[in-house]
Order: sequence, then structure tokens, then C-alpha cells
Amino acid sequence: MAKHVEYSGRLRLHKFLSEPAELMAFKSAAPHFLHLQKKKYRKQRRTLRRYFADDSFRYLPRDNAPKKSIAKYWSYRHDLFSLIDQGNIHLTEELWYSVTPERVAKFTAAFIEACLPGATTILDVFCGGGGNVVHFAKVFQKVYGVELKLEHLYCTYRNAEAYGVADRVWLKHGDWLQLAARGRFERVHVDCVFASPPWGGIDYTKTQAYDLETQLQPAGLSQLLSSFLRISANVVLFLPKNSNLQQLSEITRSLLGPEAKCKVLYARENGRDKGLLCFWGEAFYNFDAASPANSGERLAARLQEAHDLYG
Repeated sequence: MAKHVEYSGRLRLHKFLSEPAELMAFKSAAPHFLHLQKKKYRKQRRTLRRYFADDSFRYLPRDNAPKKSIAKYWSYRHDLFSLIDQGNIHLTEELWYSVTPERVAKFTAAFIEACLPGATTILDVFCGGGGNVVHFAKVFQKVYGVELKLEHLYCTYRNAEAYGVADRVWLKHGDWLQLAARGRFERVHVDCVFASPPWGGIDYTKTQAYDLETQLQPAGLSQLLSSFLRISANVVLFLPKNSNLQQLSEITRSLLGPEAKCKVLYARENGRDKGLLCFWGEAFYNFDAASPANSGERLAARLQEAHDLYG
């Protein structure tokens, strides 16, 4: 019996030492993908394991643009991730044109943190490739990310690793409308909800006034904003630059009352409009409410830092 135990132990040790680094990376990452250990998610778990085994979607500095149609986004690759030349960034073809530019993501994180100085937890719905997640994790203790496409969720984790913040990131695979209908995250402490819903692909600019109820995916702004407000009174959305502002105002008042406000900031990168940052919640426009009187100077300083960061 003793010999059997000794042999078994050596066998397990040999198996551990011979495991490829990719498999060990998967085992380390798996707990950060919420609920995937459940039996009903075994198919997704196998897929995720394969992504790690194949080191899927890694961008190498020697690579050219993935395809001609997104060559212009590839030319701005350093605006997406400043660390991209280190060879540790992971992107699918779709993510090349849907990831939030890094300076915009940095500003968003700094501005939210300045307005909510006591916040510890933020939820990023439609987190894509983690462009916002990695910078939220720089300033918040816990970041939840939700994404329908498993390959994008995998890229989010890998990119969080590249920025050294994976230990603060917790990811949920699923359809947001279904998760919201089941009340997911309503019983979890969340200080702020951020979302950059799919805008409908690269042709969204062909519409002079982007319709937030019919063009936004996977549902109109009214439905999405309502689902976010059930989780937190503080909501931030990154919306198309050509969004219908009158519609935005009407939706805000319809959901929150005739005196409700939505703060809108225009995000620009390299002289080009990138989108609108829209804020709901008194803390984002009434700074006295956002911070105790004795920390007003700190708030002003952090807001100035956010402004300087974005330039």
C-alpha cells in the first residue's frame, strides 16, 4: 500500500511538472470566469480551455492588419492599447473596431473615481476586449465584466493580465437581457454600472441622427438604462457620437422624472470625435453631493487629473 501511494504521488507530480504553461494559465484564470465550473457550462469551459491552450487571438507586433476592411483601425493600434507592442494583447477582428481607445478609457475611469471617491466596485456590461475593464481595475478594487461572446471575454482576461490587473477582474459569460431578467447583479454590491453597448458595426455613422431606441443593440436605450438603474443609481454609457440628444433627454426624463439630468461629455481622440460619455446619477453633476465638504479640494484635484489625463 505504501509503495502504491508513493508511486501515485510521483505520478501526480510528474503530470503537474509536464503540464504546458497554457494549461496552467487556464487553471489559474478559470476562477475569474464566474459560474463556468457548473456542469451546464461545460461546453463553454472546454472552449475557453482551448483558447488558452492555443493562445488564441494574440496580436504579435510583426503581424499586419487582420484584414483590409479594418486596416485603418490597425493603424491606430497604439491608441487602443499602449502595451500592444509587447506582444501580450489579444484581439479578435471585431474588437479592432469596437475597443474603447485607451486614453478615453483612462479618462472614464479617473472621472468616475473622482466623482465616486468611496466606490470599490464597478460593473462593465458588454465589456468586449476589456479596453475599459483594465483601466477600471487600476482604480477600483473589483471589476465585473459581462460579455455575450466567449472569445471576447477571454480577450478581456488576457488583456487584464497584460496590464497586471487580472486579480481584480471577475467575468460573466451571457446575454445581458437574459441576465437582467433573472436579476443578476441586483443582489451584488455595485457602485456604478458602465456600458458601451454594440452600436451596430462600423456603418453607424451613416445615420445623421443615431436612433438610440432602434439602432442600439441588443435593445433600445430605455430598456438597457432601466436594467442598469435597477443595479445602481450611478450609470455611465459610451454612446455613438451622432446620438440623438433630444431622444437621450426624453428617455432620461421618462425613466427618472421631469427634473432628471444626464451629463454628456464629448470624447475626442487625435482630433476626432469618438463618442459620447453619458452620466446618470447626482454624483456626476453635483460634486458637493459626491464628496463630503472636507474633501472638496481632493475631488477638484482628481477631476483636474482626469482632465489632464485626457488632454
